[in-house]
Amino acid sequence: MGLWRRKGPSHSSAKPYLSYQVPHLNQNAWNNLEKYSRSLTRSYQNVYVCTGPLFLPRTEADGKSYVKYQVIGKNHVAVPTHFFKVLILEAAGGQIELRSYVMPNAPVDEAIPLERFLVPIESIERASGLLFVPNILARAGSLKAITAGSK
Repeated sequence: MGLWRRKGPSHSSAKPYLSYQVPHLNQNAWNNLEKYSRSLTRSYQNVYVCTGPLFLPRTEADGKSYVKYQVIGKNHVAVPTHFFKVLILEAAGGQIELRSYVMPNAPVDEAIPLERFLVPIESIERASGLLFVPNILARAGSLKAITAGSK
């Protein structure tokens, strides 16, 4: 998880790792989401960011759902089907707002508004095995989750 403050990024808790991302996604729609995330430091006291890969199922012609992904290189590194980004936004008064996004690891039209990629945090928690809400509530006591159409 990274933390951006108004003065710039804090790398004290950042532990980077690499995951293959389709170049068109990385250079366009995902890059727009990253720039948007950084811009939120102008409006919020703290912006906490957690990003990661997802391997999501897809329904095939037989009507069954399968988790299917590409592997690359001689070590067969798994290529995620999607990526998530969770933004935990802390206002000066201590109010916490949460925005969670999922994008496919495929070319995405950058004209599509970022709001179209907002998803309920529960879907990311279920797919990733990570728990965000209980930990935030333990610290803050309340949380405003922003999903598509809820602003």
